[in-house]
Amino acid sequence: MHERPPSTSRVDIIVAVRNEELTVPVFLRKVAALPIPASVDLKVLFIEDSSTDGTRVLLRRLAAENSHVGYYTVTPGFGQGAAVVFGLSRSTADAMIMLDVDGSHPVEAIPEMLSAFLDGAQVVQCVRRKLANRKLYRRIGASAYQRLARLLTGIDPTEQNIFYRLVSADVTRWLLQQPRYWHYLRFPLPRRPEGALRKIYVDTEERVLGESKYGFRRLVNLAINGVLSQIPQSRLAMLLLGMGMMAALFVWGAMWPASLAVAAMMAWLIRRHAGLSHPDFLQRMQVLECGNVPA
Repeated sequence: MHERPPSTSRVDIIVAVRNEELTVPVFLRKVAALPIPASVDLKVLFIEDSSTDGTRVLLRRLAAENSHVGYYTVTPGFGQGAAVVFGLSRSTADAMIMLDVDGSHPVEAIPEMLSAFLDGAQVVQCVRRKLANRKLYRRIGASAYQRLARLLTGIDPTEQNIFYRLVSADVTRWLLQQPRYWHYLRFPLPRRPEGALRKIYVDTEERVLGESKYGFRRLVNLAINGVLSQIPQSRLAMLLLGMGMMAALFVWGAMWPASLAVAAMMAWLIRRHAGLSHPDFLQRMQVLECGNVPA
């Protein structure tokens, strides 16, 4: 690891990968070709789990050859959100960039993100303007989710329609104390002071390289986590109250199976919401292998 001048800001790109042997070299070539400000020391930190191809071997070699590439291999099964949060928790940089490695988050936005950070922004949020090549069923599902999420939470989901963003070390420390936002990787964006938030509008593609890891079931779970992680406590209480009244009406009408079904749904929602608010995966995730990372 080389020493950086005192005036240099270090920024880590945090990337969760699984079976991305073919995409990682393309991604790194694109990053290396970017016009990075001279005052920024940029490093890529990969968090790998569950790969069955040559991703782990590739990362091992890249970290040995390039001081600006590091990696962790962690215990499998925790998912992308957990891997990104793990990377944030291990980074010692002045700022971190979260993004996907598959080409759906255009790395060409990184220089502008870095410039905004150097100008004082604490969060630089990329907002998807257009999305090319998305399959019809995913377009319909995304549109339905956005409408439902806005109805239930009162929050406009299009403001963070992708988790591609830069966050300062201060924001990262705050985020690491807010576990309800870890799985879905969306959180309240800073509004004060002026200039703390900068938005960059980007045009994206569905997935340029490799194959998506998100099947129907994972997408549904992600949508549920998205709503429950962002719904205000007051709205959740109103939702549960409405369901409780419905269950009472079913009891009054002697519709016992329907009443029990609603009660079970209420219990499931409460348990799911509590699970998001008190995850323990950072304590359970173990490092199986690492290279070129902070001691």
